[in-house]
Amino acid sequence: MEQITKTIEAALLTLGITPEQARNEEEGQWTVYRETLEIYLDAWNLGTEQQALFYFQADDQPVFQVISPFCQVPADRYEEFLEQVMDVDIALYKVSLGIRQDGGVVCVKYRNVATLLTQDEVLEALDSVAYYAELFSKVFSEKYGVTLLERQD
Repeated sequence: MEQITKTIEAALLTLGITPEQARNEEEGQWTVYRETLEIYLDAWNLGTEQQALFYFQADDQPVFQVISPFCQVPADRYEEFLEQVMDVDIALYKVSLGIRQDGGVVCVKYRNVATLLTQDEVLEALDSVAYYAELFSKVFSEKYGVTLLERQD
């Protein structure tokens, strides 16, 4: 995990974000901001208990994730909203849309096994997540009147 942490923090430095600015209390977690968005970066070892979630069998794989919660699920037109999320999700590059059942929060998420993590992958993941979160914040706000989540810094 030490090399993955170095890679993530070196990538953040290229954006002018120091590790001290981005690090969270828990090891392997960082928060960065892009305009009104909060973007979380996480790195952890998968362990053996969740290996069935991956398409290959490997113990203790490192995982890298970037996620940005950006809005609440709308109270009205709920089914129509879910259908649009599923329809759009299949066409996205590098990321996926997800909805947390707890709280009804819509997120854009990038996740990958991090055995060969590079600074370019970190930057691409950040850019992809931020791009789609900004895009769908606007689209879902205009179409469904969703409540956008504000950054908490």
